[in-house]
Amino acid sequence: MINSGFDRESTLELLKFSDDLPSLPDRFVKIQQVIQNPDTGAEDLAKIIRSDQATTAMILKFANSPAYNPTHTPIGELSKAIARLGSKETVHIATAMSLMYGMILPTGMSNIRCFWSHAFGVALVCEKMAMAFDPSELQCNHERAFMTGLLHDIGRAALGMRVDFSYFERESGHLHQQALVQFEEGYYGLNHAEAGMQLLRLWLFPDDIATAVADHHNPDCTHFLGRICYLANAYCNAHLSDRTGFDSVAATLEEVFASHPFDLSTLAT
Repeated sequence: MINSGFDRESTLELLKFSDDLPSLPDRFVKIQQVIQNPDTGAEDLAKIIRSDQATTAMILKFANSPAYNPTHTPIGELSKAIARLGSKETVHIATAMSLMYGMILPTGMSNIRCFWSHAFGVALVCEKMAMAFDPSELQCNHERAFMTGLLHDIGRAALGMRVDFSYFERESGHLHQQALVQFEEGYYGLNHAEAGMQLLRLWLFPDDIATAVADHHNPDCTHFLGRICYLANAYCNAHLSDRTGFDSVAATLEEVFASHPFDLSTLAT
């Protein structure tokens, strides 16, 4: 039994009612506004990306990687990089980068990169799973699945930012799956999946995304988004190294898919 420095109610109070509740990064919000507005286009997205040097550099790095540049023709202009990647991939990268550099986590940059690299990987796997089904039948599209995967561990960030600044330096910073859940429940009175649901509801995210995040460690989850997130998280924990760099996640997963295809039959029921 882990001796807790926190009880459940005090943890919930810190997550729910803090005067300085963590907010979504401005760049994340602006990207979502652009992609949800039918009157905006690639140039509007480029304007947001150009405002951040790290995101611009990452977009160019992806566009010049072998996965997107089989002819080895280098480009240095952001507009050409977006055209090469396509708007969907550009939005994915820019959204993840906006969170990586826009949320101040109380830990070193190497831990932050690992945290968001894993989240990006889970998001890509969630999307790939969702794209195998008819969205009209499942009431779920691949963009929603991607966002669920990207935010599935946001409760860890919430615990680190609002409850315990030493969260990422404790044992919790290096655990995965049920070992992590058990540690958190013993130490904080709740786990990061529930903390993530609370934070997403305060940020007014759709309830199906918040519920899926709450259930991403629940093997008996009955709703589609939650099952996708559970399977994608387990898949990445099994096949994607913690040391995989953010810019290598997509290419690495393509290799993993070829050698370790996942079984979608459990999602069809």
